[in-house]
Parts: sequence; structure tokens; C-alpha cells
Amino acid sequence: MARVPRSEFIRAVSDLAAEVYDFHERWGVEERLPESAIDRMRIRQPMLREEMRELDDEIVTKDEVALAEEATDVAFVAIGHLAALRELSLSSIETVIAKNAAKTDQSHYINKETGKITRRSKSA
Repeated sequence: MARVPRSEFIRAVSDLAAEVYDFHERWGVEERLPESAIDRMRIRQPMLREEMRELDDEIVTKDEVALAEEATDVAFVAIGHLAALRELSLSSIETVIAKNAAKTDQSHYINKETGKITRRSKSA
């Protein structure tokens, strides 16, 4: 399976985020949520858990197309979380981007068991 070119991937994810925004507008999602960010996430978390369960189910079925669609559903709901966080999302997106961009071979390694980029211990 070929890697998607960067520009196509960025366009597709941007299109997904635009649809999340439009979906929220169309359905008045954010207007129906409480003011507190904590309460907003408490209400939204079951949706994300359900999408994660569906993704887990598709891993078992080994249907790669359905798996990709479920992974996209997870992203859709996660982006919806960001939209529901309103202005809090903008600074948090910048923070997470900067944090991940700063990870290097000197500060992190790929954990062979989990595949996760993991911070090296200070004593190493």
C-alpha cells in the first residue's frame, strides 16, 4: 500500500475538519452543549468511546476499507471535541504541534513493543 503524498493527506484532513465544522453548524451541536469545557467533554466522550469500539471491531474483521472508515469516524469525533472546546482548541492545537515537532532522536525513541514515540530517560 503506497503512502499518500503529504499535500493530498493535508487536503483530506482539512476537508474532514471543514465538514466537522459545517456539521456542527448545521445541527447546532455546540449551542446545545453546556458552557463548561469539562461538561462538554463529559457529554461527548461516550461518542468517542463508541467510535473506538467500532474501530476495535473492524480490526477483528480485518476489512481494511471498513477499518479506514472507522478510523476516520474516530478522527471526525475527535475533531468535533476540538470544535466543542471552542477557543481552548486553538492554543491546545498549537501546543501539541510544537511539542511533537520538538521530538527528536536525542529526546525520544520508538518503543519497539508499542510503536509509540517515547521520551528517553534523563539518565540515558
